[in-house]
Amino acid sequence: MIREQEQYFTPPLLFLDILSIIISYGICTFLSLKIMAFGSRLFNVPLYPKIAYLEFPYYLNCYVHLLPLLFIVLFIFLYLFNCYRFLTIQKTVSILQRTAFSCLFSSVIFLAFMVIYYPLRADLCFILIYFPLVWILITGNRLCLPLFIRYEHGKGNFIRYLLIIGTNEKALGACRLFNAHPEWGIRVVGLLTDDKSEVGKKLCNCPVAGLITDLLAVLENNVVDCILFAGGIHNLQQLSSLALRCNIEGIDFAFDASTILENVGNIFVERLDTISLFVLKGVPHSPQKLFLKRLIDILLSVSLIILFLPIFIILPILIKRDSPGPILFRQERVGKNGRRFIMYKFRSMVMDADKYQDDLLHLNEMDGPVFKITNDPRITRFGNFLRISSLDEFPQLFNVLKGEMSLVGPRPPIHAEVQQYRPWDKKRLSVTPGITCLWQVNGRNETTFDEWMKLDQQYIENWSLTLDFKILLRTPPAVFSRRGAR
Repeated sequence: MIREQEQYFTPPLLFLDILSIIISYGICTFLSLKIMAFGSRLFNVPLYPKIAYLEFPYYLNCYVHLLPLLFIVLFIFLYLFNCYRFLTIQKTVSILQRTAFSCLFSSVIFLAFMVIYYPLRADLCFILIYFPLVWILITGNRLCLPLFIRYEHGKGNFIRYLLIIGTNEKALGACRLFNAHPEWGIRVVGLLTDDKSEVGKKLCNCPVAGLITDLLAVLENNVVDCILFAGGIHNLQQLSSLALRCNIEGIDFAFDASTILENVGNIFVERLDTISLFVLKGVPHSPQKLFLKRLIDILLSVSLIILFLPIFIILPILIKRDSPGPILFRQERVGKNGRRFIMYKFRSMVMDADKYQDDLLHLNEMDGPVFKITNDPRITRFGNFLRISSLDEFPQLFNVLKGEMSLVGPRPPIHAEVQQYRPWDKKRLSVTPGITCLWQVNGRNETTFDEWMKLDQQYIENWSLTLDFKILLRTPPAVFSRRGAR
């Protein structure tokens, strides 16, 4: 119903976005060159060869090599942040946030490409003007198009007429929902019931048009684009016959999945040859967004490794001088859905520290199947600094590159801890583990084990690229504050 209208209005919105990018490019190229020309005159500095581009239309060629990347990156993020969802069901604040984060992530990825690949370099002035301007224009597209759609709804265009089968609370709830949101373009024609006493009445301002057995007569006397089945579980045979009737007559048929399964998560239907699968996703994460999360992990981890290359050179020397033993601490951890991998850390303890853990169990300060103690005697002098500053975690950037970890996600446990998990604790293993997470930025070892598990489940159930970005921004302050670090 709504998705069909979403698909109908996506092409014009896409055209407006393409136009916005081209207009932003032209304006920003001209302004950035004019600003540089003014700066060169003010400070008596030559503008180098770009002075030749200051006249129309020659200035448009200045950054033309960047246009493909500007298009691709921005459209990927607009898609992943659901900026092409049917606009009339989105609030203005949501539209502003989605487009803002799309442009913000696009600018970050664009800058990462510039750092990694020199030919994509552009003047900072251009970048500082381009992304705010393109955000204003694509946001304007999404605020103006719904006004046009509502205007057309007022004239009776783009309206879908819905017949609801059932008069139970779920059916009445659907009536209230559609009546409360006329901007969705769905009008309820009426309700069908299996109770004769309700025929002719009005429920939630919707007429009860007849009995369910009167379906054909109701269809003949009313414009009906779609039928929504909201009956109970005892009406499954009825549901099957109604779906068949709608298929014969070419009318769309929908049903509320919660009439069959309560508390369902994300559902999708998959057809494999002659088999139709009705799939309930345990962790409803979009494959497209997970792909983008992986792309961001690769780009940012490569950038961070290059940026902090001196740390990867200096710390091994200091670790070796402080205590004998290997530079890296390697430990088997449990990743997504039980996959095992070797996690890397800069060594902060004496050699063979694991062998002494049993002797220190009585000092454990964490509840649950986790071992943490303040002033652990196994930690070396320099290792204490590594722990407090979280510099010992830096080698995990290579785990991220290998795909075993992500920048953001629940911390990977050891197998002995997983064996003591309660069933609901294991949900934290349903996603790729990470270097930082909600637990890291909310006090770390100051939280209880149950609070830790709740934070991880909260992250999994509410995951989005926006949430990842917020956690990444909160991680440096959490590290510098040293709150909960041991």
